[in-house]
Amino acid sequence: MALFSLLLALIIERTTFLSKQWQFQHWHLALINSGRKLLEPTSISFALFASLLPALVTYLLLNLIQGWIFGLVSMVLWTLIALMCIGCVHYRELYKRYLLSVCKQDTQGSYHLAAQLADVEDIDIDDETMLGTRVGRQLAWINYRFYCAIVFMMIIGGPVAIVFYASLRSLELLSFKGQLPTMPWVRRVLFVLDWIPARIIAFAYVLVGNFSNAMSVWLSLSVNFRAPAYDVVSKVAMSAEQMSKSQGEAGVCMQSTCRLVSLAKRTLILLVVAMSFLTIFGYLI
Repeated sequence: MALFSLLLALIIERTTFLSKQWQFQHWHLALINSGRKLLEPTSISFALFASLLPALVTYLLLNLIQGWIFGLVSMVLWTLIALMCIGCVHYRELYKRYLLSVCKQDTQGSYHLAAQLADVEDIDIDDETMLGTRVGRQLAWINYRFYCAIVFMMIIGGPVAIVFYASLRSLELLSFKGQLPTMPWVRRVLFVLDWIPARIIAFAYVLVGNFSNAMSVWLSLSVNFRAPAYDVVSKVAMSAEQMSKSQGEAGVCMQSTCRLVSLAKRTLILLVVAMSFLTIFGYLI
């Protein structure tokens, strides 16, 4: 069920235009705004409310509908949850607008859109040539956060784990954007949840990219227990898709970004294929 639901969610997400009502972030923000009317955003009660309530509701709902119509209703719910949690229409639109801005040689617009793509640390680059690589690094991280990590959470704990991870992801993003107070505990929990998946995904980058360049970077970051997931994923991705020195200055800003995005897509395909084999051999249901 996990594989079929995930594949169906990915197909729908890639082939249709989904409104913000189909994004987990939209509903989680509404829940947070409701919670702020009753609880102090800096309190432990608010933290538990915003991070655990969605997962708890998901768990209860799954138990309630278990076995309905031979499990068909459960499968539909699994698919809907996966679809909502992997959706990142906002970032996809920003990426398209960024490429359009680069094509028009609108440097100021490119910097503005690049800043909006940031969700962990600010994109502060003065060199236009390096902007494309920096944006590509950020997009590789977004691909991990919204796609690869969700696949891992599906394997680990099904829809409940997906919703819990998406809740923490939403809280960290809102905190980074200044819409919520700083929440160090969210980053610590995500650090633990991302520790193994980030290193596995980074190794997938090594396999589908430039193995000789990326392997040493992956080894050095993997044995560093304090290295954040963002550094592990993005730095290995940059090493795995190293730009050729022979390329001219013109166009590098777009080409480096597109190549890193292509690498991220190949990595996601590899992960889904691996999940398929695990299902075939009976390790996943």
